[in-house]
Amino acid sequence: MEVLRAEVESVLKEIFVEERAANSHNAVQSEAIDVMENFVLGSGKRLRPLGLLSFYIGGGGQLTDPETKTKILRLAAAMELMHDSTLAVDDVMDEDEYRRNQKTVVKDLLDRYVSRRPDRITGKFLFTSTATNFASSVSVLIGNLLYCMSMKLCFGFPKYVIDEVVDLFVGLNYGQILDMSKLETYDEYILNVKFKTAIFFKAIASIGLYLAGRSEEDIKVAQSWGDHFGIAFQMRDDLIDIDANSKMRKLGSDIKEGKRTAVVWTALQDGVLNAEEKTFTEEMLAKHEKAFDDKEMADKFLEILRGKPAEVMRKEISQHHNDAIEDLKRLNLTQPSFDFLKKLTDILLN
Repeated sequence: MEVLRAEVESVLKEIFVEERAANSHNAVQSEAIDVMENFVLGSGKRLRPLGLLSFYIGGGGQLTDPETKTKILRLAAAMELMHDSTLAVDDVMDEDEYRRNQKTVVKDLLDRYVSRRPDRITGKFLFTSTATNFASSVSVLIGNLLYCMSMKLCFGFPKYVIDEVVDLFVGLNYGQILDMSKLETYDEYILNVKFKTAIFFKAIASIGLYLAGRSEEDIKVAQSWGDHFGIAFQMRDDLIDIDANSKMRKLGSDIKEGKRTAVVWTALQDGVLNAEEKTFTEEMLAKHEKAFDDKEMADKFLEILRGKPAEVMRKEISQHHNDAIEDLKRLNLTQPSFDFLKKLTDILLN
């Protein structure tokens, strides 16, 4: 799989060489491509392109023909560009400055603009300054560009693939809208996760097996894997949010933003917390980001969430993990692909 990872990286680099040759007509366009390239190539686990390749090869697809191999690798790279197109906009929505231990697109653009025009701090209608207006607006446009680059790589594939990719992008955008909204129930949270996270893993599994010539029944099983993996992947992410030892993000960052994560929804379910703990949790949630102004109160709040709610969550994650592994076993994939996808699924337990 490391060989395929290196080949995906090589293809991504080639794509940006092509993009620069086609659209770098002046310094402004060149800088936009620089920002895109830095963001995409800077880091990333490449789970989505490698997942698509694993389902394709594991399902019986071949890469022996050079032309076929090039097309499939570029399609896999398209999944990375699609993913990054949504991250560019997501980081504007969440006002995140760093991702993958590097600047987000919006942070990179803001710093570049301020270095050139430190005087542009006048506020306007929606933005506190012309610099934030520029950075936010261009980040959205860069998301659009990455999406278009992704779609171009999909042309020439069967209608099924194009439909899957378009439906994927539509679903991801609805997921982002839901994520910005106040979710009223746990069922709405799960719906959001299915659109925001699980839909991508369902798509790569479907596309990979379809191109490998597998049956509709097999594709449905692979989609079930995507659902279980995607939901548990987000639940695991929600647990990381309250992990005091995590180096991946600031403690409680999602909760501070007012998001009701899986662990919060679990805490609010009847019978999970005692009456005193549940009342305290509800009072803290009502304070939103101010809940963390008092360190002693914040520590107590997080300690409650790390108790029974987190324990219940881990059991749910474990069940989704087991179901996802069973789905993989039913697909009779080639051993190397099965091993990779099992290892990928096993990260849910870490």
